[in-house]
Amino acid sequence: MGFFDYFVTASPEFGSYAWTFFIVQILLVAGGAYFIWLHTERNVAKATFFRQLGIALMIVGGFGVALGVVRMLNVPPFNQRFWFYIQFVIELILGGYVFYYMRNVLPELVRTSRTRAPAPRQMPADATPATPRPVATTGRREARRERKRKQR
Repeated sequence: MGFFDYFVTASPEFGSYAWTFFIVQILLVAGGAYFIWLHTERNVAKATFFRQLGIALMIVGGFGVALGVVRMLNVPPFNQRFWFYIQFVIELILGGYVFYYMRNVLPELVRTSRTRAPAPRQMPADATPATPRPVATTGRREARRERKRKQR
């Protein structure tokens, strides 16, 4: 019963482990914001992956920050240690899934997105290029005046 009591007893103090965990949650939110709004990727599959990863990091990290704030405020149901451990297990599961996805699924998506890229446009063999536009002999202002005169 002693092991279980450690997790469910209220801990009003915010120890060094709790501070470390809280700072990691803030970093997760910041990393998610980076992936959503600042990270650029040329490959469509990678861009989609990083955007979805950013959303997931923002959600999980935001929930962790909320738990940390509630625990700092010493709200009775949430000042127990097991909330941080549940959050930690969820983050480990997310990390494992991201690792699996990056190793097994994403490379195939990148390969298929490269092969489906549109080929550069080429002119048909029997087509002749258009004649170039003549070089302007008058300025823009004079051309406008000329158009106005023609319209009258």
